[in-house]
Parts: sequence; C-alpha cells; structure tokens
Amino acid sequence: MSSTPPSPDSPRPGGLQGMRSWLLGMVESLKPSEPTPSEDEIVPTWDAPGVAEATPAEIPPPLEGLPVAEAPPPAEPAPPLAEVVPLAAPIAAPPAPPLALPPCPICDSPRTPGRSHCDSCGYIFPHDDGRAAAPLAAVAAAPATLVRDRYELTERLGERLGVERFRGVDHGSGAPVVVVRSPEPPMVEAIPAPEPVPVAEVPQSVFDAETEEIMIGFDDPMPSSLPVTGAPGGGPAFPTPAWEEQVLHAAGHPFLPQVFDSFADGGFEYLIEEVPVGRSLWDAWDDPDATMEQRFTWLKHLAEQVRALHLAGTLPESLRPEMVVVTPDGRGRLADLSELLPLPVPPDAPIRGSLYTAPEVAAHSGRADPRANLYSFGAVLYALHVGRELTEMDFDRPGHPKPFVPRWPDIHPAFGRLMMKTFTREVSARFPTDEAMKEDPTGFTELIRTLEVCSRTLDNVRLEIAAWTTTGMVRTGNEDAFALLHACESRQDDVGESALLLLADGMGGYEAGEIAAALAIQHLRRILLAQKPFAALAGATAFPTDVPRAEGNASAPLRIDEAKALIRSALKETNRAIFQASRGPNPVGKRGMGCTAEVVYVDGRNVVVGHVGDSRTYHFHDGRLIQLTRDQTLVNRLVELGQLTPEEAEDHPRKNELQQAIGGQPDVEPGVYHGLLNPGDWVIVCSDGLSNHVKDRELEQMLSAQGEAASAEVAARRLVNLVNIEGATDNATVVVVRAT
Repeated sequence: MSSTPPSPDSPRPGGLQGMRSWLLGMVESLKPSEPTPSEDEIVPTWDAPGVAEATPAEIPPPLEGLPVAEAPPPAEPAPPLAEVVPLAAPIAAPPAPPLALPPCPICDSPRTPGRSHCDSCGYIFPHDDGRAAAPLAAVAAAPATLVRDRYELTERLGERLGVERFRGVDHGSGAPVVVVRSPEPPMVEAIPAPEPVPVAEVPQSVFDAETEEIMIGFDDPMPSSLPVTGAPGGGPAFPTPAWEEQVLHAAGHPFLPQVFDSFADGGFEYLIEEVPVGRSLWDAWDDPDATMEQRFTWLKHLAEQVRALHLAGTLPESLRPEMVVVTPDGRGRLADLSELLPLPVPPDAPIRGSLYTAPEVAAHSGRADPRANLYSFGAVLYALHVGRELTEMDFDRPGHPKPFVPRWPDIHPAFGRLMMKTFTREVSARFPTDEAMKEDPTGFTELIRTLEVCSRTLDNVRLEIAAWTTTGMVRTGNEDAFALLHACESRQDDVGESALLLLADGMGGYEAGEIAAALAIQHLRRILLAQKPFAALAGATAFPTDVPRAEGNASAPLRIDEAKALIRSALKETNRAIFQASRGPNPVGKRGMGCTAEVVYVDGRNVVVGHVGDSRTYHFHDGRLIQLTRDQTLVNRLVELGQLTPEEAEDHPRKNELQQAIGGQPDVEPGVYHGLLNPGDWVIVCSDGLSNHVKDRELEQMLSAQGEAASAEVAARRLVNLVNIEGATDNATVVVVRAT
C-alpha cells in the first residue's frame, strides 16, 4: 500500500501515461544536436533508412514500451508505400517553434503537448483548445490519398503490427469513414506462427490476484509488442482488415460500426467502416439536461456491443469514454475498434496498456477472459462519475483501484454495488454472481440487467416526510385538517414509493370551518384511493404480478396528464358534496361553510398538485423557492392585473378574501400543477396561517444548503414554532417533504 498519496500540485513522472511522455522526451533528447543542416545536406531521421547504417554509438538501445512499431530487419525491404505515401519531399524551412501551452487551470501542472487531459489531476481540457487536442507525435497526419477514386485517406490514426487506421471520406456518399489497411499478402505469412495454445491451458476461470502478483508497476517499462498470432483453422489472421471484417459480421450488432466496403488495391488490403456521428460520451454525460435513465441506457448499449464482440471471439483491450459516441437518436455506440484482441487472448498479444486495462490483460498473464472488460467498464463508470480521466491517484497501487463506496459513502446503493462488481482487481469479485454464472459466465448478461435497474431507479428520489399543525396564539380551536398517506414497496431491485398529502383550511365560522375541512379530507381520500394511480396508498401493490423476472418487475411510470385529471375531478366532486351537505334537508354544519384544499401527490420523480383557495404548495428546486400554486384571492387577482404591487398586497385589508373555496359555490375550477423532483429538493404544503407569517426569503434560507433544516422533521417543527413566535394570528399547518 502506498503510504502517502502523490501531490496533485506537481507533474507525475510515473504511471503508464507519464512513462510514455518520458520515453518520447528521451527520444527527442537522443537526436543529434548539431546545427541545422544546409539545403545540400540530408540528416536521417528515426524513420529514415539511413538509421540502419549509423554506427552503434549513434543508435540508442531499444526502449521497451515505445508506442511505435519495431523497425524491420535491414535484409527485408519496407512495404511498398510509394503508391500511396510520398517517400520524399523538398526540404522546407525549419518549422516555427510550438506555442507554449498554458498550465492546467486546476492543478497548475505543465501540460504535455497533444494530451487532451492533465497527467496530474485528470482534468479534461476544453475541446476547442486546438493546442491541447493536437495529435500525438506518434500519430502523424498523412498526405491526402485517394483509393479506388473514391475513398480519401485524410489523417493517420495509428498503427498496430503493420495494420494502419486512417480517418477518411467516402466521396461516393460524402460520409466520413475509417479506413483500415495492411500490406498484401498478410504479414502473418512472413512470421512463423507459435505453437497453438490449447484452450485447456488458458483457463476461463478467475485470475487469482492475491497469489499471483504479476501486474506491471506504474514505473515499469511497458511490455513490447510481440509477433502476431496466427489465425487458427486457416481463417483471416489477427489483426488484418479481413479479420476485423469477419469479427463485425460475426458480432452482427446494429450499433457497432458497419462495414461499407472491403477490397485489395495497390498491394494493400482495405476495410472501409462507418464512423458513428454524435457527441462523445464525455459531453453527453455532462449535459445538465441528461437524465440517469438516458445515461444508463447509453451504458447498456455499450455493454450489449461488448457482449456481441465476445460472442464473436474478441475482447477489447480496454474501454474508455472517448471510445463511445452518443448519436442524436439516443444510442451509445462503440466507435473505436483499434484495440480488439482475439479470444482466448494469447500471451504474445500486442497490449498497449492504460489505467483502463484490466490487470490480467496488462500483465500478459494468458488468463484474461471477457470479465476483463467488466474492469474496463467499471473504470469508465468511475471516470464519468468524477468527471475526468483516471490518474494514479485513483489507485492504491498499480492495478488496485481505491475502494469506491468508502470514498462516496452517500452514493446511491445501486450505483455503489455496480462499481464494486466491476472496477476491482479480483476477477472473482466481479460479475457474475453465483446464480447468474450458470446463465452467462462472462457476467455481461447480469451487468446489462443491473444497468437496466439503474436506468429505472437512479432518477428516483426517496421521500422523507413530516407534518405539524398549531392552533396559534389567538384562535381557540384549530380549523385546519390534514392527512398524510405514504407507501413504499420493494420488489427485487426496484423500489416503488409515493405519498398523498391532503390539507384543508376551514372558513366561514369556527364550527362550520372545522366541519368543512374534515369533510374535504374525508371525501378526497375516498375518491382518490379508488383510482388506479393512487391504489398503492390504499394497500394495493405497485408492481405487476404476472411479469417474468427476466422482463423486469418495475412499477408503471406515472402518467402526468391522467394524474392531473383525476385530482381535478376529485376536487370538483368534493366541492359538490360539501356544497350539498350544507344546504340539504338535514344540513351538516352551517350554510355557506367552506375550506381551501391542497392535494399533492409525490412519487420518486414527480410532484402533482391540485389547488383551491389560498393555501400554498412550494417547491424548493436547485437552490430556488418556487410557489407552484396561485392564490385564488381578490388581492392576488389585482396584483396579476397590475392594479396592486406585491408589497401593497401584503397589507391590503381584503388580503384573505377568497374567490374560490371548496363548498362555497356549486362548482369550482381547481388549479393543477406539475414539477420534477431531484435529490436535494423540498416540497412544502401549508395553510395561509404559515405563509402569512413566514416570508418566502426566510423559507428559502431555511431550506438552502446553508440553512438549519437538517431533516423534514426539523424543518416542520421550526416552521410551526417560528409562526408562533411571530404571533400566529391564525391556525397554521405545514407538511414537509424532503427528497434524498
């Protein structure tokens, strides 16, 4: 275990990424330091044939881990590149020195040219910063080349074992493409194939990390790329374009890049692939309007594509957020196939290695199976959660990620379990669990189900509810009434939770107001609980009883328009019942009695409000207090018409004169409202006895992060006590909902 974490205030020379920067710097330092040659003198570069003729003192020893292909022996001619890439060009003037990069704005560390993120803290530089996003020196732009008079190769993306990848344009359709090419015939024919590794010797079981410490260290040299493995059964050799084409056809997943064309031309094999168009997963995930349902749907799409690649006999070495594109139609698509490896992974596989690579893959253990991608998947989740690239500071030691849940103990338990079952060194601790092992030993079927659960539940809040009422300091009796119904039920991994809040403030005389409020609560509860959307509050289950486990067992989402219509109808029916009760042959209470009414339904995502009178429902959202309801009073109407200012309305003598009340007229027209709940939101339902004494700014301050309301119970008690301190000239009732 590392005893002292590295300081984020200084650049870190260690690590897989830091080591690469160090190696590239060493190459630069080893170049000749003589003065700039004249135009008649040609100085050989590292890639020029003249290097082979230099003396031993001029050539540095081979550096393991240098991310470039090994130079061919002098006896073997270089591949015939002259048909597509010019070999020589007139010597140009010395290039201008590169612009100095500003340091990282987070940790002030020096920036590495070509790096899209900080090597020290992982901060991702803005995408419009051209200097930070410049390509690495090892990935050079290629001169524009046209193949078959149709496909233009515009930029060289990389190379592995002689197979090159280019960004290109299909001039037939105008679409961007990826061009994969390798010399023809395949390079595998010139290299003796190693003895085939029997499947029995490459266990698909767990990698015992506790007994076999073979993971490379952050400061160890990278393993060199080894010779290509021959193709079993005489099929296309890895990693040729024909092999990649066969993999994509075998995977057959519609979200993977589609094959547009394949052919041989000018001594090369070519594969033309689709380029998925959209936003990077980094940008899509950080979109403030994106929901957890959308985010985890994208991750589910990624997991499905990786599983399809496994079934096609391949394993992506690692997964990273920048490898995924979110298309405009909401699909998460794997756009980078440059790191595909055959399954089982042979010991001589060309491993590049990164902090996203599973330890058993990076160690060339020969024991890597598809569960290695579970580690990479968890690394992607971790990076997305912290909003930056992984750094060494996220690991206790190489290959040992720091425990996730202890660092974020308040994280959603479903997300925490997902991290613990993926981003861990111990293969046996990853998916699948015991029962799921029988169905899919790779763990990806169980991963996909877990992502579906997260997409359904991570947007849902949990409800903490409290309610208090006071007679006040002037009145003798309390004419307010309220009812609170709260239901919570869990099935498998889903939790269904909802609450119905009913509040009525009586008017028209002490006895009559009390009776009207009590009748309103009684009628509203009876009418609403008989409706299907609210049946769970009366004891019915919120979950389907006839859905197989494999199809999920989530409760049906609330249909907002239906809920609004039912609440409006319940208020109108309650109004008619109380109006008739006060005017029948044997009237209940007094003629003209009435009350206000608030009907508030809350579930894991929504708050739906029905309203008559001048009681209020507030929604504290994103640090701002919003009054959802509109006071149905004469004075408020004058304010809306511009005849009074809000300040004048506060002290107006007819301030409490209602335009609508339950029971006052044969019919009413309720107001209905809807809002979305996020963790940290509050919902306050209160009678005017509270709102007359507690100003909006005081309520907002109490509910803010700097306020004193640590819980719903504390907030409810403090609000009622504050009203009494202010004189409480009326009854006051408050129901507080805290979303967590």
